[in-house]
Amino acid sequence: MTDTQGPDTLDRRRFLTVLGTTTAGGALALSGCSTDRVQKLVPYLVQSEDQVPGVATWYASSCTECDQGCGVHVRTREGRAVKLEGNPDHPVNQGKLCSRGQAALQGLYNPGRIQTPMARGKDGHLAPITWDDAIGRLAGKLGEAGNRVAVLTAAGRGSFTDFLTDWTGALGGKLVRYETFDHEPVRAANRQVFGLDQMPAHDFGKARYIVSFGADFLESWGTSIENQRGFARSHGFTNGEMAKFVYAAPRMDLTGLNADEWLPIKPGSEAALALAMANVLLAGQSDAPAGLASALGPYTPAMAGV
Repeated sequence: MTDTQGPDTLDRRRFLTVLGTTTAGGALALSGCSTDRVQKLVPYLVQSEDQVPGVATWYASSCTECDQGCGVHVRTREGRAVKLEGNPDHPVNQGKLCSRGQAALQGLYNPGRIQTPMARGKDGHLAPITWDDAIGRLAGKLGEAGNRVAVLTAAGRGSFTDFLTDWTGALGGKLVRYETFDHEPVRAANRQVFGLDQMPAHDFGKARYIVSFGADFLESWGTSIENQRGFARSHGFTNGEMAKFVYAAPRMDLTGLNADEWLPIKPGSEAALALAMANVLLAGQSDAPAGLASALGPYTPAMAGV
C-alpha cells in the first residue's frame, strides 16, 4: 500500500498567517504548521481608555495567601496580572514579599483550577454542567434547606465577605470563615491577657535574647515578613551588640537554621518546656506569687525532657 498524499504544502499566504500567530524567536517547523487550531486571546471586549497595549499597568492591592494582608503592587499586561511585588509604603511588609506571596499567581493561572460548575453524577464522578443548571440546582437546594444554610469560605474581611454575611443572614443561615494558616490559640491567649481579639505584633528589632518554642516565625508563623526585618536588625552587628537566639523545636526548619542554638525537643513538649523554664526562673524568689509557684511546681526540667 502506497501513500499517495504528499506532505502538507505551505504557500505564501498560509506562511504569513501562521507567522503572525507566533511569537518572535519561536522555532517554526514549516512542514508541521497548521492554523486549524489557532486560538485568539482577547483581553477586552471593550478596551479601557487607560490601557495601552505593551505598556504595563500597576495596581495596589493586598496579598491573601495568609491572614497578614501584606501590601502588594500588581503588574498587569492587557488586563492580566503577571507579577507581584511588595508595596514599599505598606507598614507590615514595607516592600518585601515572602515566597507564598510571590507564588500567588501560580494559583491564579493553575491549569488544575475548576473552570466551570461541576456536579457529581450517580457514578460518583464530577462532570461539567452549565451555569444555568448550576444556578437552578443551587436555588432548589437553598429552598429545601430553609434556615439550615451555612456558607464556608476562606475569603478575608472585605466587601465580598460582607456580601456573603448579608446574603447568608437573609436566608437565616450563618457564615463560617476559616484560615489556612490559623493561629487561633495565639489570638485566644492575646484576648485573655490583653483583651484584644487579634494577633500580637512582636518587635524583634529591640530584643536582646530570643527564645522560640516551636514558633517558625521566620517562615510561617505570624507576620513572617515583619518578623524577618526585625530579626535582621536584632541579630545583626549593631554597635557591637547582637541578640542571641535559641530555638526549641523538634524540626530543623528555616527558623532553626538561623538560630544560634537549636534544642531538638520531643514533638508536643514545647509547653512543658516553657513552664519548666518559668518554674526555674521563679525558684528562690521571695516575691513570686504563691499561686503561680505552686501551679508551676510539677513542671521540672526532667519532666520536660531536657
